[in-house]
Amino acid sequence: MNNVSNRDPILESLKEIIRTKNIRILFQPIISLKDGVLLGYEALTEGPEGNILENSTKLFSVARKYGLVSDVENICRKNTLLKTEGIKEKQKLFINIDPDTLFNQGFLRKFKDNFDDLVLFSKKNIVIELTEKLAVKDQELFKTLLDFYTGQGCKIAIDNLGAELNARTISSACYGYIKVDQCLIHGIDNDQLKLSLLEGIVKFAQKIDLKVIAEGIESEEELKILIDIGIDYGQGHFIAEPAENLVSDLDISQYINNNSVKNNSLVGVVIGELVKRQVSVSLDTKTNKVVEMFEGNDDLQEIVVLEDEMPVGLLMKNKIFSRLGTRYGYSVFIDRSVNLIMDKNPLIIDANTAIEKVSAEAMIRDVDNVYDCIIVTKDDKYLGVVSIKNLLDKFSKLKIEHAKNLNPLTNLPGNMMIEREVTERISNDKVFSVLYIDLDNFKAYNDYYGYKKGDEVIGYTAELLKEVVMHVGNKGDFVGHIGGDDFVIVTDPQKDELISQSIIDIFDLEIKKFFNEKDRKQGYIMTKNRQGNICKTPLVSISIAIVSNKDREICSHLKVSDIAAEVKKRVKKMDGSNYQLDLRRS
Repeated sequence: MNNVSNRDPILESLKEIIRTKNIRILFQPIISLKDGVLLGYEALTEGPEGNILENSTKLFSVARKYGLVSDVENICRKNTLLKTEGIKEKQKLFINIDPDTLFNQGFLRKFKDNFDDLVLFSKKNIVIELTEKLAVKDQELFKTLLDFYTGQGCKIAIDNLGAELNARTISSACYGYIKVDQCLIHGIDNDQLKLSLLEGIVKFAQKIDLKVIAEGIESEEELKILIDIGIDYGQGHFIAEPAENLVSDLDISQYINNNSVKNNSLVGVVIGELVKRQVSVSLDTKTNKVVEMFEGNDDLQEIVVLEDEMPVGLLMKNKIFSRLGTRYGYSVFIDRSVNLIMDKNPLIIDANTAIEKVSAEAMIRDVDNVYDCIIVTKDDKYLGVVSIKNLLDKFSKLKIEHAKNLNPLTNLPGNMMIEREVTERISNDKVFSVLYIDLDNFKAYNDYYGYKKGDEVIGYTAELLKEVVMHVGNKGDFVGHIGGDDFVIVTDPQKDELISQSIIDIFDLEIKKFFNEKDRKQGYIMTKNRQGNICKTPLVSISIAIVSNKDREICSHLKVSDIAAEVKKRVKKMDGSNYQLDLRRS
């Protein structure tokens, strides 16, 4: 009787879960933040619904306490792999493994057996999530673990990046993804330190050809920032809740596609527009076959090596022939797979990447590779190639065209680019606000102080607008110069009033330095009005008219200009610096 009463109910509950294998598997979608396409799912676990061990953290904590983690993990893996039938071809399945079981030989054997049972789901689409903390703790054992899992054919994701950053560990391992912990994502829209750190992670990942996944996205504001800074993929409750059934159609996909950074290029061209479909071969192709292809086509300079439609290598004609021409090169390589002779780390770029960014990445390659072609993908699948010559030719022409459309005084985009920016946002069904900004009493100032001082005020205003947008606006916001003392900012409705008030506060404080002491003290200058009479003219102030399609439909940039002209008349009748929104709804 005492034995019964002394039984631990939590332990008994755990044993029952293990006996019945009653562990639920939930799938949370991971989605591209470039175009909204579904990358795959992360498999999450929960105990039986309503059970004291329903929460996965508590389930594993109790299992760890009683030395039963491997038993729980084996059930999790088995149950997960049994549900892969509903996952589409090419979609990834991300699997977490508890650190305590990672080096357990019994678990590894069962894991391999589970993998060997897979029929409908490719092992190459399995991604094992390993924590960065483990990599930092024991790099030698971690490398052994990497070899085991990659030997099974799966890819690796470094998980929980953010707690302990170790660039050497990350760059030296064969990961496909790095997952940024939600501690870095939460509140990033209001945390400049987190934002700067994450921007650094993105740049680092791009240099070593890794994809970044942001975990724990909980709000629209967080999502927009992550899109703006170029995060590759994301997951979290704002995108989709974990569910037992696979969810493939996500409402958020269209939102992401509409708000992606693919149109933020200054020159408006992405690398996908320059693509030429080039010859490709499979990974098991023999080198002698490739030589025949090169010799049979003088125009063929590169061949892309594919595995499951994804590029894994590059064969440049000059390099292949050079290696085969060495003393033992021909005999070593000619009858063997191209895997031994190909470049396994070519520059691979997503089709939606701006060409100025591609140009920068191409030019920082090693001198031996700087003229190799660029491989372009769409949804991670091979799309084509772009030669360095074609890239630089196009980029040079666009830079010249771009320079022609910049205001010579401020170097800000002029009318043509302003029109294009507004038209693009309308065409892509984006919600936006346009701030039309001009200086009050500027003509009088120009006449009184001269054109040189007037140009200084214009230059100062341009710099102020850029600074304010950089600090309180969004990364994709646009600043343009219509001409004279007229400027434009294109932003989100959530930021239009904040930007406007920030501009006014700083402008009113600093504009006084452009007046002499006498005029500053009296608060006006004596100038002629339009009738030729001498009168008091107030110091220069700034007026901002805000037009948004948030609550009304706007079908063209011309309509934006018409509405702005009306709002501008009203705001300029007010004394001093002010902003005003268009409050009409139709």
